[in-house]
Amino acid sequence: IYAVVEENELEASVLAAASQIAAKPPQALKIARDLMRGSREDLVDRISQESEHFRERLKSDEARAALMAFMTRKKG
Repeated sequence: IYAVVEENELEASVLAAASQIAAKPPQALKIARDLMRGSREDLVDRISQESEHFRERLKSDEARAALMAFMTRKKG
């Protein structure tokens, strides 16, 4: 749970959260989900795996598109 909303705001809040998740790169989300599964003892290994996945994802079309979208946003 990351937010508490009034009952009459629930549906709009859920749809907004779902839209934000759906807009994210699917491969990156899958990798993040997979890395979160596992025991605490494996944490150091998962951090290392995350770093490797991050380096690989930076080379992806998704990362290029996200970077271009960020760079072309108007400020202010």
